[in-house]
Amino acid sequence: YKSYLRGMTEVERPVDLSPGASLTKLADIIPDKRVLEQKQSPTAYDKMESLAKQGHTKSQFRLGWHFLSLEEYDVAMEWFEKAGLNGEMQAVYQLAIMFYDGIGTLPNLTKGVQLLKKVAECEDPVYSYLVAHANYCLGMAAFMGYGMQQNDSLAEHHWILAAKDGEPDGSVAAQLQLGMFYCRRDTKDLKKSFHWHYFAAENGNLESIGALGVMYYYGTGTEVDKELSFQSLCEASEKGSLFAQGNLVVYYYESRMYTRAAHCAMSVAKTEDIEQIAKETKCLKAYAARGVALGCFYYARCLQLGRGIKKNEEEALKYFKKAVQVSPETAAELHKKLRNDEL
Repeated sequence: YKSYLRGMTEVERPVDLSPGASLTKLADIIPDKRVLEQKQSPTAYDKMESLAKQGHTKSQFRLGWHFLSLEEYDVAMEWFEKAGLNGEMQAVYQLAIMFYDGIGTLPNLTKGVQLLKKVAECEDPVYSYLVAHANYCLGMAAFMGYGMQQNDSLAEHHWILAAKDGEPDGSVAAQLQLGMFYCRRDTKDLKKSFHWHYFAAENGNLESIGALGVMYYYGTGTEVDKELSFQSLCEASEKGSLFAQGNLVVYYYESRMYTRAAHCAMSVAKTEDIEQIAKETKCLKAYAARGVALGCFYYARCLQLGRGIKKNEEEALKYFKKAVQVSPETAAELHKKLRNDEL
């Protein structure tokens, strides 16, 4: 199972990720999205502006968001700063994102981290949802070394706070990160990895649903359970996970269900825009690429041997090559299995 475990953990530290791409956007987590989506009539806008100028905190925040939606960033930041001084943590969080990601201002990662810490330390239960996500963002900052010194232990600390023992109101992104964190060579604890992937999957995270399918299949951090593996891989595959689809091919092939394996592998192997699908499904591109490479290699093997499909060695060579192009590491692992007569 070790080669597959490597496939789950090959993204040790995504250094090509831009700082702000690792943060949770306020628009994705605010409980009452009507505050952000509401169109302002001239009369309503005048009333909101009047209240904001009188120091009404919620109106200051809404006015800031109004100007943010118009991409008038300087004015938006002014109102967010006023609302933040009056204790509006949503405004402080949004300011943190703007400084961290350089929205309407030059990027200032240190300032962004300082503001995130202010949110994370907030004890008002009204903002408990923000506290979790601020801790997730701080964990990403520590893990990536953006705005602070790189520190795995500090990243782990913030993610554990954000994950809230796997509760649905915790940061599911943090639960996923912990699942991956405990698969890494330097911080490996496979039982903990399974634990956090389990909770993230229960809370609907597609990446973790696919990861559970692989972990159940190989007994990684848990007991082998082929039935639960199949269920997880099918669920994630149906929701668009290329990683799960590729591993479902492996499940069928190693179960000697060659017709199903070949059919599923052909579908995965013909995938072209991996990056776009990964973006749409909110899955990491590297994992999506691994899934496609699995599909390509197993489809090629089915074609080469005539398993579940008409034998075609010329077409097989085409998909062996595509597997190498899509994910050289995955192709190398599978080629080694092929040479050892394990495939």
